[in-house]
Amino acid sequence: MTDWAQRFSEYFIRHLAAQGFSAEQIAQWMWKPYRLDELRITGAGRDQDYSKLELNPQDIRDRLALTSTVGVAANQDLYHKQKIVLVMLPGFTHETLKNFSWHETIERKDSPHHVVMLKPGAKGEAPQEQVYANGNGLKLLYVKYPRSNAASRHINEPLFEMLHNSPSLRGWVDEGYKLFFIGYSYGAPLALELLADLHAGRFADSFILKNTRGFLGLCGDIGGSYLADDVLSPKPKLFSIHTVINFCGRHPLIGKLAGLGTEQLRADMADGVRSLAHEERQTRMRDYAPKLPPQLKYFSVGAVLPLNDYKRHWWQFNLDDYALYRQALVSEPVSVYNDGQVVLSDNLIPKAPQIPAQNHIHLGAVRTHHWGVSYKTFNLGNNKFPRLEFYRALMQTIFEAL
Repeated sequence: MTDWAQRFSEYFIRHLAAQGFSAEQIAQWMWKPYRLDELRITGAGRDQDYSKLELNPQDIRDRLALTSTVGVAANQDLYHKQKIVLVMLPGFTHETLKNFSWHETIERKDSPHHVVMLKPGAKGEAPQEQVYANGNGLKLLYVKYPRSNAASRHINEPLFEMLHNSPSLRGWVDEGYKLFFIGYSYGAPLALELLADLHAGRFADSFILKNTRGFLGLCGDIGGSYLADDVLSPKPKLFSIHTVINFCGRHPLIGKLAGLGTEQLRADMADGVRSLAHEERQTRMRDYAPKLPPQLKYFSVGAVLPLNDYKRHWWQFNLDDYALYRQALVSEPVSVYNDGQVVLSDNLIPKAPQIPAQNHIHLGAVRTHHWGVSYKTFNLGNNKFPRLEFYRALMQTIFEAL
């Protein structure tokens, strides 16, 4: 494990304890730091349980009894001192969701940050910007990129154009702010592809890359998703995405409710799911990894949730957990280390010879599912994962590592 993984774990525990959570509660949301080479994530002889990750309440109490070796808990001063813009790229089909990715930081009424949402403009026009919060902490740009269920090759150029033409982003950089990209789920490979394209000179970038410090993949679908593989297969365990698309085409009202109300959306969905699957993710990774800018620091953090932790019965009234549980059943035979949608090894930043080893920083995994790290609730549920404390521990660790 890295010192940074230890530090993130320490911060997360202490942030939770400072909010009054008990050792028993903290143990429900955390795994201990680990070395990736100690885990047998996939393949023959893969780990069949969570014994290498488990923390018990006494472990938490013992940690809290020790004098902290990594400083004090984050407070508002930490954010106010950082001249950083967090550029948030959300996940697949984000425009159809009830809540936004990075939910508490974006949509909280009392957010300490200056939060701007960047949206596509009309054809030939500059992107639109909507202010969500006017705090004096970090700058946070939530990028609502177009055609979010399309394949990545359809997204990256318009995504670049949105960022390059954003008045807020350019203005913040002129004020001396540096950029840090956060990619959640599908947003992670999109961000990596964009950074590689910028470094390769594909786009006429005058200010983005030279002012970027790093990247965080948050449960990123970087290496591919076994769930996407499954729904594309001739005999899926869960459902056939082609059957869903065809059904929505025959029943426009249901298609509209499902976010597939137009022929373009349905075509994008078929292409986009393919872009989430292993074949295309691995192919594109081989192309972009050698082009990733070597000067940046690349962070990753995952999630792992045992099947027994899901609320998976109808009488528990948690559609989020039930849906993720059904999806986790696809990945579970491949690896117990999954978040319901992505296996831990596919969250990792690709190794590339031009990137120094110390610039690859895996911060570990938390004990929740794929939606838990990002949403208050995806659709209908009661997701109690402590995201604010999680975000604070992440940001505090990353700021110190940059």
